[in-house]
Amino acid sequence: MKNLLALSLLLPSLAYAATVKFSEELIPLQVNENKVEHSLFSSVDEVTVSQGQHKIKVKYKDLYEIDYDEHEVIESEPFWLVINIENSEATYQLSMPRADDIDGAKQYIKSPFVTFKEQGTNSQALRLEPVKAQVVLSKEQKNKTHLPVATASAPSNSAAPKSSSKIQVVAEESPNAPVSQQPSALSMLEFWWSQASEQEKAAFLANKKGS
Repeated sequence: MKNLLALSLLLPSLAYAATVKFSEELIPLQVNENKVEHSLFSSVDEVTVSQGQHKIKVKYKDLYEIDYDEHEVIESEPFWLVINIENSEATYQLSMPRADDIDGAKQYIKSPFVTFKEQGTNSQALRLEPVKAQVVLSKEQKNKTHLPVATASAPSNSAAPKSSSKIQVVAEESPNAPVSQQPSALSMLEFWWSQASEQEKAAFLANKKGS
């Protein structure tokens, strides 16, 4: 089981907190002012937050097979989302529609979006577009100005949706351009480790100890 970012790391005095889960292609990088730490053998796929509005920085990363023995990592620039938590005891899901092929994935990272939904309810999933890095305010500013919320609409099944949001996609570090690279041995190991079951991980570690 992947590691849960402990509530005490984010909100130590919080009595009730909602859980936000991420699909395996979405990597959480920061929640409000708190950076999310990942390791080779333990990656974070859910966080806990209080009721209210939160800024979450994520990036998309996936591995596609090009040929029988050739793979390519498709990775987006980091981007920010703004979510509203209405139920402090609920579990929410941030997901994206996985493209069927590498071309669809490359189109997706040009205009990424995610869906946001409270689990266990009949409410419709909201489509969230990235917000500009400039509107993700510093801790000193956030008490003076209300953050805009990413536009919400019905989710699309297409991995390359037409842009309809008034908020353009701008990555924090640099313009949001496609990033395509050949995977290193380390990134391949990280990817396949995240896909392995607990039994497979235990068998692998036992094999390494015996070798």
